[in-house]
Amino acid sequence: MLGVSTAWEGNCFRHSLHLNRSTDMKKYPSVLLILSFLSLLSLRAQEDFYIQEPRWKQLSQAYGFVLGQQTSLELVLRKFPNLARDVNEAWFAFNSSAIGESVKGVEEEIARELGEKWPEYRDKMAAEMDELLGKQEITLQQATEFLVEVRLRAKGDIPETIRAALLSAHPRYSENPALELSEGWKQTFRTEGHPKAKGVDFSISVPVSWSKREGNRPNVIQVFQSSSRQAPIICILMVKEIPLPAGYIPTKDELKEFFQPDDLKGMVPDGGNFVTGQEMVLDGVPAGMLVYDITKQRLDLTISMRMIQFVMIHKNSMIFIQFLLSGPPDTEKTVAQLQVQFLPTFRSIVNTFVLNDHYK
Repeated sequence: MLGVSTAWEGNCFRHSLHLNRSTDMKKYPSVLLILSFLSLLSLRAQEDFYIQEPRWKQLSQAYGFVLGQQTSLELVLRKFPNLARDVNEAWFAFNSSAIGESVKGVEEEIARELGEKWPEYRDKMAAEMDELLGKQEITLQQATEFLVEVRLRAKGDIPETIRAALLSAHPRYSENPALELSEGWKQTFRTEGHPKAKGVDFSISVPVSWSKREGNRPNVIQVFQSSSRQAPIICILMVKEIPLPAGYIPTKDELKEFFQPDDLKGMVPDGGNFVTGQEMVLDGVPAGMLVYDITKQRLDLTISMRMIQFVMIHKNSMIFIQFLLSGPPDTEKTVAQLQVQFLPTFRSIVNTFVLNDHYK
């Protein structure tokens, strides 16, 4: 698939030399969106996107962390009864935070996974933790420092993997990841100096609980993935160069033409079904949102996916912020229903997009 994409891109470039500028620019969006889709299919075929650490293992580690903290607080209370008020305040600070609120979601997910074995598993973990930590000798200074640490943990000062697993199970964030962003639990990614960004410098924020990794394909800068059991959301950041004539800079009016609904509809790749398209503005620059469905066959499985793609042109490059939805095996929700649920999140993420070139 990559060979086809590369050859096609070369042919498009040679052919563009014979076109006038207005015709030339009109051709680029549809060609490059198709090419981006070919790159995406190549990515999926070769990597199957991102295989995360098993969900149950993530949750077990997070649960063990919280259980260890509770055991340690009980140890402090036994050793230093005069610190009872401080222990209660630290525990309350943790429990009332988003991190603490997530523990219930972790327990519910593990319980669903283990079924009737959950009580036995829970009691065994508690006994092992008490055996490991309950008899340790601690000083008053160590106890006081630990209570301060618990308060810091309530603000997110815990190992990244533990924090991500906890927040991914938060009951409200799982249903609506936009809340995770709006309540300040976000990670910001910037492309400055990244070799695949092709000189484009932009920033964007996604929920803290989403995992991230470097893209393996030439134009894929970063791949984010949600851990929520509600739906496996994939977010891909891409930048592709446009073979524009030297020194040519498209006007805002020209750019706006490319993102009209009719033109966006023509950008849907072969085999895809157009859902909707609309013009919009990203950080003051004309842009568009294209939504289409695609079906992929893997062995004896047929996977229905919905692509919600935000695209804009900056200088001689196209910037893509892509969200891919596919229903998990244990849900009856269609991709259309999942879009209704998660589109506000996608819009919230895209709304954090900043072209840093504008502010230099």
